[in-house]
Amino acid sequence: MILIAKVRYEVKRYFQERLFLVALVAILFITGIVFGFLAAKILDKPAQNDLISFIDQGLHGETVLPNHLYIRQIMVSQIQTVFFLFFMGISVIGIPLALLLIFTRGFVIGFSVGFLLQNMGFKGVVLVITGILPQNLLIIPALFLMLIAIIDCAAALTKIRFTKYPISLGTELIRCSLITLLVLVVMILAGLIQGYLSPLIASWLGSVF
Repeated sequence: MILIAKVRYEVKRYFQERLFLVALVAILFITGIVFGFLAAKILDKPAQNDLISFIDQGLHGETVLPNHLYIRQIMVSQIQTVFFLFFMGISVIGIPLALLLIFTRGFVIGFSVGFLLQNMGFKGVVLVITGILPQNLLIIPALFLMLIAIIDCAAALTKIRFTKYPISLGTELIRCSLITLLVLVVMILAGLIQGYLSPLIASWLGSVF
């Protein structure tokens, strides 16, 4: 119990000391969601029909990729995302690209949710809850943590390079690396949910609707 309380305290303190970074990442993510939702509203009718047809094919088991290739593609994508963010952080100059990634992730989620809710009624609500929400409950917090960690690391590296602040480079890199490993595990778990659980639910939906 003492260990759990200490870990909880340290996590709380970590985020409290970085409230500005938390707010920055959250604002970018929410802005992406809003733009994505608006983009779904202005999508032209032929494109809407094509997307609805593609979704219906997926619900009825007609997939573009075999299941094992689809899962492998998801896992590779998750791993690439984590290492992309890590190297953007230690390069310092790559931070704007990392911030663009969280905006883009928000845009994709906003567009997907907006399109499903606006065009597929109750079926769209069910798809959002079962096909989008589960993995993103893990992915979004993990990406938030990763972005805060790499921005923090980049700021420390900048201070070491251009000022005389007594900052340990090794400590910063070790902390960023440990957070990267934690995020990697979470992202792989989210990929397994997306690759195995979501298709099963989609197949069940296809038999119901």
